[in-house]
Amino acid sequence: MPERISFAAAIAAAIGASIAPTSVQQQPAFRAETQTVAVYATVTDARGSLITNLKASDFQIDDDSHKRPIAVFKSDVQSITVAIMLDRSPSLFPVAQRSQDAVSAFTRCFIAGDRACLGTFSQVVSLDPTWSSDRDALLKHLGDDVPWPAGTAMWDAIDAARVALEREADRRVILMVSDGADNCSRLDPRDVQIGLIKDDVMVYAVGFRGREGLDASDLSGLARATGGFSFELKPADDLTATMQHIADELHRQYVLGFTPVALDGRTHRIDVKVGKPGVTVRARRSYIASKDGRVR
Repeated sequence: MPERISFAAAIAAAIGASIAPTSVQQQPAFRAETQTVAVYATVTDARGSLITNLKASDFQIDDDSHKRPIAVFKSDVQSITVAIMLDRSPSLFPVAQRSQDAVSAFTRCFIAGDRACLGTFSQVVSLDPTWSSDRDALLKHLGDDVPWPAGTAMWDAIDAARVALEREADRRVILMVSDGADNCSRLDPRDVQIGLIKDDVMVYAVGFRGREGLDASDLSGLARATGGFSFELKPADDLTATMQHIADELHRQYVLGFTPVALDGRTHRIDVKVGKPGVTVRARRSYIASKDGRVR
């Protein structure tokens, strides 16, 4: 996907305001045609608490094991554009109200600039890609849909959310609320993951144990590959606190940018490291450097 104008503006602002001269070499003003790979990184301590006071000099980015200079760095609060997908299949009927409450709790954590659309899925996917920052409008019909009697097309739902996000200029996130069990998608999971990597879309997953338990391994792996994370909400867990934690992570991710080694049409591995003991970094693990001069 071509670099987006809003990200270009963020890059220009970051270079001018967020990078200390002592930590990163002075960069030329960013231009829309400059090829820059965007990386959003979450950093936590041993207790899982967010670390939000790092500098550019604390990070290292390796592109296929080649250390790359950090050309962009932002550490302030970032707004998001998020497609929320709620599993309404029969296997989740026992926790249907709690899963809806999770969606509602997440929207209460929105900040200025956040935008969302809401979809549901069972055997079929229903998604109106109308973006809104109005929580009441977004949730107006939550729970009104009549689920199909059987089937869960989870991978199709993820891809529908990705397509809805294609033309959005801000940081793009999919929030899946599901038991993680797919049994009727038409799309191959590998193709879905490639699409997410191409479009630089991050997946977060909130897992509920339904009638069949919780089969979240594939969904958890997808979340990690895109720089996101997965959470299981158990009956005794504080739903509001969990959704607030997810929102805090998304709003407080570091924005990093670097120039790729080559535009060769290949998938490149990204390794993001922090030079401090006892910290964990989560970020996208790869990008595609197209020969047509675009990076994704």
